[in-house]
Amino acid sequence: MLPSVPNSFGRLSEAYLSAFLALDGKSNPLSLPARQSYLVVLVDGLGVANIKAAGGHAGFLNQKLNASKSLFSGFPTTTATSLASFATGKQSGEHAFIGYRVFDREVSKPINLLNDLGAEFPPQKYQNLETISEQAAEAGKNVLTVGPGEYEASGFTQATMPASKYLAAKTLQERFEIARAEISKPGALVYLYIPELDQLAHRFGTQSQNWLNTIEDLDSVLAAFTKSLPKSAGAILTADHGVIDVAQTSHVYLEQFESMQDLAMIGGDPRVGFLYFAAGIDLVAKGDAIQADLGSLVEVVTVQDLVDAGWYQPLSQSAQKVAPDLVLLPKGDRVVYHREFAKVKSMSMIGQHGGLSKAEWEVPLLVF
Repeated sequence: MLPSVPNSFGRLSEAYLSAFLALDGKSNPLSLPARQSYLVVLVDGLGVANIKAAGGHAGFLNQKLNASKSLFSGFPTTTATSLASFATGKQSGEHAFIGYRVFDREVSKPINLLNDLGAEFPPQKYQNLETISEQAAEAGKNVLTVGPGEYEASGFTQATMPASKYLAAKTLQERFEIARAEISKPGALVYLYIPELDQLAHRFGTQSQNWLNTIEDLDSVLAAFTKSLPKSAGAILTADHGVIDVAQTSHVYLEQFESMQDLAMIGGDPRVGFLYFAAGIDLVAKGDAIQADLGSLVEVVTVQDLVDAGWYQPLSQSAQKVAPDLVLLPKGDRVVYHREFAKVKSMSMIGQHGGLSKAEWEVPLLVF
């Protein structure tokens, strides 16, 4: 039985869109006030639960959180999907970035939608919707992205922010300084991306000193930045998903189960396994066999089950081409790996996301 989708929450897909609309004082889904310029800060991997748990290190963020709304990140709770929704204003299923790793049946190849887009996998093939950056540029706005230099020319950036000028900056302080200068000019729509917390969570966990030191740095920089925010400018902060720490004892290794012996490919994330099988297989029988085999460790569902429950929107033609045959939803704090497909580095991750838990899907909407 799938849990209910949190319909009382706003959507992450409405955040960047609302900032764009608010530039012209238009009504917008998140009711942001009209401003001459807007900054949208997206912190990768900073869920509401993560902020609350780091209360002693993030006093400013927690103070703002107490008086703020939360957003539903969408499903799966993974960067590729969430940022595609953020960039297009559309929910998962409407765009084809329905997970982190998928299988393209047309070319019979697996694709990491975050990292593999380029010459072999053209970004426009997998993301053909008009983006908010394009809408804003057409409306005469100065559309800018501020983030680490390594993402500037990536296929994912081309797919999600094609009409945005990229301004590279290494440190948090430098990124916010650039953003402050740009939003002091009317008509600017600035997107500031912060990947460090997610990276540290995967490697060390959200309770590690590495992670806590970095949220403390962000908290300090953000508090100072908001004090000098131009009166004509608006700023919001959100995230693409939260993170939970998972112990090695909660790993489920799929190759140990008889029902997985004919698996063609596994995608998604460890918290949401996308299963692909050879064409013609009886998927009802296969789903029943997997559920019987894995018992209480996972729930086996179809993409249509997820659509019917509201976690996905009805899939577009592009999304259907990469959709899995079955989806594994690990129960509790478990993750699933198949050691014939998984990278060793992935199996060493502590911080995880992708699943249906509130800690993974509830993200902040802080308005400054």
